[in-house]
Amino acid sequence: MPVSDLPRLQALAQQLAAAGADQDWERLAQLDRLTQQWAQQPPAALPGDAAVLAAWQQIARAHAQARAACQLALAETGERLRDLQNQNEAHKAYAWQEQFS
Repeated sequence: MPVSDLPRLQALAQQLAAAGADQDWERLAQLDRLTQQWAQQPPAALPGDAAVLAAWQQIARAHAQARAACQLALAETGERLRDLQNQNEAHKAYAWQEQFS
């Protein structure tokens, strides 16, 4: 998709924002692959059309927000897994103690 295709750029930005808000990780992964190179492209490399530049900036913001949502979910999942592991270890210790009491 050319970076100057305004309607498609706007649609992509909306899809990114929606997938991030819905925590639809599979869809976000697909959209991430589509936008990763664009998010790294400097705005100066875009055509001079202000609407296209605004759409690109909207995509960059939505992409950054989606990545932040992924990082937050990853951190929360990791914390939950650590909690479950700690609980499991505590249950094992309690069961072991009960066995010898």
